[in-house]
Amino acid sequence: MTKKFELVDEEKLRDKGFIQFAQVGRPHGLKGAFFLKTEDKRTEWDGYKKLLVETPNGFIEKKVLKTYLSGNALAIVLDGFINRNDIEPLYNKKIFVHKDEIQLNNYEYIVGNLIGFKVYAEEKGCIGVVKGVSSFGAQDNLEIYMNDSKKTFLFPFIETFVKKVSDAKERIDIVYVPEFLEDDNS
Repeated sequence: MTKKFELVDEEKLRDKGFIQFAQVGRPHGLKGAFFLKTEDKRTEWDGYKKLLVETPNGFIEKKVLKTYLSGNALAIVLDGFINRNDIEPLYNKKIFVHKDEIQLNNYEYIVGNLIGFKVYAEEKGCIGVVKGVSSFGAQDNLEIYMNDSKKTFLFPFIETFVKKVSDAKERIDIVYVPEFLEDDNS
């Protein structure tokens, strides 16, 4: 059975626990399969059983029937999409997964959940708040709004610089690196 959701803004979907992780790519073949477009160009399926797909008329929840690798791209078949004509109007539409479907290993985080976490640096206390997370290919970067300068700086979200992340306390402890966190004009 397909659940239908009214066309709502993404913030309401996030409040309900949905996270955008992909877009509908080009159709693959004639039988309703399509390529999955993700920022990380993934070639392995994470095992999600249901997805929420944006359509021109709202969002519909679809069961994942099959995923497979075609060349270097991940293709997917969802329940109810029976031919390429069903897929073509959905090109570039967003695909969401519910956070309960995501299985995290140790030291893995849903980056969207880090927004609002307080950032603490050794011997400096709370220096700011995470306002966003950016990725330019090499690694994810925390967008930290600094308490003292009222400016936002990018800080590498990698083990070398991040000492601890506490979901319970909504806190990130980092190694203070002036080159990342101070303006040359200050």
